[in-house]
Amino acid sequence: MIERVEMALITWGDQYRRRGTVAMLQCTLGAMIDAQGEMIRSTALGAGYGVGLESGPLGAVGEAVERALVMIRQPVEAGGHGKVGAELVKLARVRYLTDPMPLVEQQAKRMGWRSQATYRSKLHQLHVLLEPLLLAELPWLRRAS
Repeated sequence: MIERVEMALITWGDQYRRRGTVAMLQCTLGAMIDAQGEMIRSTALGAGYGVGLESGPLGAVGEAVERALVMIRQPVEAGGHGKVGAELVKLARVRYLTDPMPLVEQQAKRMGWRSQATYRSKLHQLHVLLEPLLLAELPWLRRAS
């Protein structure tokens, strides 16, 4: 397990649960409906505001993790990891979007794996694939661990 990637994934899961589907909606009206009538202003890069963990609909860390997960689940021809990437994205959703985080045995069962060794191996593989993508987008994350 790579600690800085684990912390980013935990942050992503927390932000995703708190913000709901705001990150999935691309229009202002949809975002307002999801936010129960409140306008949520983005402080993402280029908006002229300070950037922190809470910038944008999911926050800088949450958005970077979401983009990295989308990238690894792409087909191999498109630069992703195909079926392996899709399986690892499912693992990320099972592990980090459920509150409270399920036990390892429950996560492995949801994924259809019989051994905890397979689970640990796949979790490490997820972290290894995400680390360079996250560090490219969030260079300060390198200093976080």
